[in-house]
Amino acid sequence: MKSIHFAVLGFGNIAKTHITALRALPVVKRLPALPVLDTLVTRNPDRHRLQAEAIGFRRTVSSAAEAAGDGRVDVFDICTPNAVHYDDVMSALGGGKSIYCEKPVTDRYDRSRRLLEEIEKANPAEQLAFTFRYHPAVMRIREWVRAGVIGEPLQCNISYRRSGYLDPERPVSWRVQSGLSGGGAISDLGVHVLDLIRHWFGELSDVSGIARTYVKERAAEAGSDRRVAVDVDDWAMMHYETASGVSGALEVSRIALGSDAYEIRVVGTRGSLTCDLERQTVPDIHLLKGGSAAPPQPDALELLPGEKATMGIAVDAHFAALHHFLLRLAGEDRWPDLAPHIRDGVTVEYWIERILAASKRNDAAETGGERT
Repeated sequence: MKSIHFAVLGFGNIAKTHITALRALPVVKRLPALPVLDTLVTRNPDRHRLQAEAIGFRRTVSSAAEAAGDGRVDVFDICTPNAVHYDDVMSALGGGKSIYCEKPVTDRYDRSRRLLEEIEKANPAEQLAFTFRYHPAVMRIREWVRAGVIGEPLQCNISYRRSGYLDPERPVSWRVQSGLSGGGAISDLGVHVLDLIRHWFGELSDVSGIARTYVKERAAEAGSDRRVAVDVDDWAMMHYETASGVSGALEVSRIALGSDAYEIRVVGTRGSLTCDLERQTVPDIHLLKGGSAAPPQPDALELLPGEKATMGIAVDAHFAALHHFLLRLAGEDRWPDLAPHIRDGVTVEYWIERILAASKRNDAAETGGERT
């Protein structure tokens, strides 16, 4: 069996999720190619070397350039802070590697657009980790909307709420520094939400909105009295329209204490679909008149681990996304319109950049920094 050797860049929580999924794949699924954890790229190779060896990595290095120059590495799996993605992808391109990259593409739309140009010149195999496309409920919503289960879609509202950043004593990290993340809730969660709208209903024709920062200072480190200014948003609201005529409101929050959820509401001419992606794998169907035959089940569900092998909804979605990427690399892609690409990320980042720019102008005007 052919083996595909992965260099994993980063060793934080999301990298460990990718590692977990890659290790589980050959245990759970019959594969046309074997994923191999080859190289771990981390800023602290000495600190993590023994753990990496125990996981199965062949070696641990400190730079993307070193991994890019290794002929045994086939894929860069990029799990570094957003601002580092540009250089990591460029290293991958320089070394002729395939690319699996966490979202967003980079920390700024202009950099993401420039990076896309370089990717399209080199034309590597690539995939962006919009993993909610591989959530079983998301797959079902897409199939049911296309099958007309609720008639013609009219409206979709989404509220994606997390609560971990309400506490100002939570220390500063790269996720709350615009120089590394590019944004807060709207960049972290909003990219997923906008991608789902495009994935279900087609291209966006207009998006407007507002982003707000409520926790304006944080502890410099755990237990410290020193405060650091926060310059990314905690919450955002967007209104959108698609070229197909679907419209709605999209809320994202990282300060929704007590109400964590990922709620979906799709309204059509014959009924609606509702779902909380945090808790449900099968959406609820509500029809105006009577019942319906059993809705069609998407065959892409086979990308997920079975019920007895589940690792939880979030890890399962990462598993399915990496499974699909592996199949694509092996030339066995049965779902070419399912895979998210770098271009998809750049498309939604365009709209997010517009909202962040408008919010900054509004903030400046309110504080007297700009006349309107």
